[in-house]
Amino acid sequence: MNNHNRVWFISLFLACIVFIASACDSNSAKGLSGVSSGSGISSADTLSYEMQRIEKHDGNMKAAANDNEVYCKCSYPVFSGGKPARLVNGTLQSWIADSTAIAPGNGYTGDRSVGKLAANFLEEYERAKKELGNIPGYQFDLNGSVLMNRKGVLTVSLATESYTGGAHGNYGTRFFVFDARSGKRLAVRSLFKAGFEDRLNRLIDSRYRQMKGLSQTDRLDSENGQLFENFIRFNDNVALTSEGVTFFYNIYEIAAYVFGPAEITLSYSDVADILKPEFMGL
Repeated sequence: MNNHNRVWFISLFLACIVFIASACDSNSAKGLSGVSSGSGISSADTLSYEMQRIEKHDGNMKAAANDNEVYCKCSYPVFSGGKPARLVNGTLQSWIADSTAIAPGNGYTGDRSVGKLAANFLEEYERAKKELGNIPGYQFDLNGSVLMNRKGVLTVSLATESYTGGAHGNYGTRFFVFDARSGKRLAVRSLFKAGFEDRLNRLIDSRYRQMKGLSQTDRLDSENGQLFENFIRFNDNVALTSEGVTFFYNIYEIAAYVFGPAEITLSYSDVADILKPEFMGL
């Protein structure tokens, strides 16, 4: 091999090494940004998270049938990444402590962590059992999920289901939309342009009628409409997802328990004229 060919061969060999190293780096970066083992993605405009699971059972009821089981099961996302993540976690865990069946009530000022609240739920069962006798089932489930985590927008859903005696249990879903860069929770009025109210209410009314097979003149408080009132309006239980803007109405909020909750989703094209530009195309 002459000197010219030797130089050409060495140059080609070094170029191949650089190309392979670059490809490996690229694949490693893709692996870090993916979702694995319950972890959320992490980048400049998202928050990393891990799913936390806490499960407590009454020791005397483990062998009982599911309907009679006594337990508290909680699965929810815990975020990391500095102050924004701490603010998001604080908002979510405060809602869990204040707004669900595991909240101790009665002026409780002790440990408000989810683990302690789960233990309190079983302690409350023991107190209730002493007062009322055997209770057929005493249960609480919390299931959290991340519905969106990109472009600076984070949407979390917390769904609860509980039974502590009575004719039936209770259940509900609460959405939270956050600015992932600041950790601030975004209210409905933070998502839409000024003067959005009438237009949004008309869109929700129209979509609900479509879901129920109602005409524009049918009453919403009729047998087919199923609502308490002859109108439906936006509420503050809102989510931004890849599908659009969703409003969730829990049991008893706009209709009787027997009809269940209502979930209304408007596509981004539906709300293009009233949604703020920074939330379009998520």
